[in-house]
Amino acid sequence: MTNQKMRGSEKLLSAWKTRSLSEESVREIAKALDESPAQVVAARVIGGNNATGVQLSLSYSGDDVPRCGNDILFWFKWHHIHGGEMRPPRIIIDGTPFPDLVRMELDFGVVRAGPREEFNLPGQLNREFGLGG
Repeated sequence: MTNQKMRGSEKLLSAWKTRSLSEESVREIAKALDESPAQVVAARVIGGNNATGVQLSLSYSGDDVPRCGNDILFWFKWHHIHGGEMRPPRIIIDGTPFPDLVRMELDFGVVRAGPREEFNLPGQLNREFGLGG
């Protein structure tokens, strides 16, 4: 049933169901990270004991850069199955025309907008990886 045709009670129950992450949904993310060439730079669980979301900062370098699309595809599929707010990924690319390093931040589930103080800003990325000047 499409979201527009759902009754109020169905919308409420759907929101209740997706209010927190299940252990299964987090295991799916962990499995995808194990299969990914990405280096996990930072991970943050939002919501404490009743987690509602996960923020990940991933880094790809060298021959692994083109494979970041696989993780974006997983992110889409995960949200299709488990729901949550689909905030667009934040992607930083270093190197043109051929990227040497790609940094991607993904939010899974419900992650309320707020400062991403744990994640590096572009200048910090340059200092961390010795890029630029």
